[in-house]
Amino acid sequence: MEGMLEMEAQRLEEQLELERRQVRRNRLQLVSAVAQWIVLLSCLVYLGLGFLHPPTTPKSQWIEVAVRDNVSKEKRINISWNRGTMNVSNLSIPIYCDGFYLVSLKGAIKTMGQKNVSLSLNVYKRSQDSILGVKVTEEVVDLVTVSEMRYKDEVYLEAYIDAKYKDLTLGLFLLTPRSYCVDDMDKM
Repeated sequence: MEGMLEMEAQRLEEQLELERRQVRRNRLQLVSAVAQWIVLLSCLVYLGLGFLHPPTTPKSQWIEVAVRDNVSKEKRINISWNRGTMNVSNLSIPIYCDGFYLVSLKGAIKTMGQKNVSLSLNVYKRSQDSILGVKVTEEVVDLVTVSEMRYKDEVYLEAYIDAKYKDLTLGLFLLTPRSYCVDDMDKM
């Protein structure tokens, strides 16, 4: 009888241990499921907030400006905004984001009343810091360069001989990630 009691006690202990394992496993599965639901819910909230509040600033800074008039020598060229996320102010393009910019100058130029004369056309940043200097001997200009620019730089064009410009465009495009940009509120 004692042997039967021992066997019964051992069987009950094994059954109790098996039930404890099942309870631990079930508890672990419940905790895991709750954690997964929390992560899923937080992802959905994050995505929902992203759709409700899209970013207000453009991802890149760029502009294309056009020259509209004939230009007298030793004068800033009158440029006007064509398209882009940047603006034109006082015959120049103010820079609000630090970084490297692709600078492009394209178009046709004709000197007025002078033959076989080279035209000096410069693109500047800051005061008299030339980015792109062009001695034009042909009628077509198509130049590209990369220049580092900082907040408060201003990009502008200057000519050193009387000329007529046809479809002359100046383009800027920020190449680097927007590390430091001044917000619209701070520009004023």
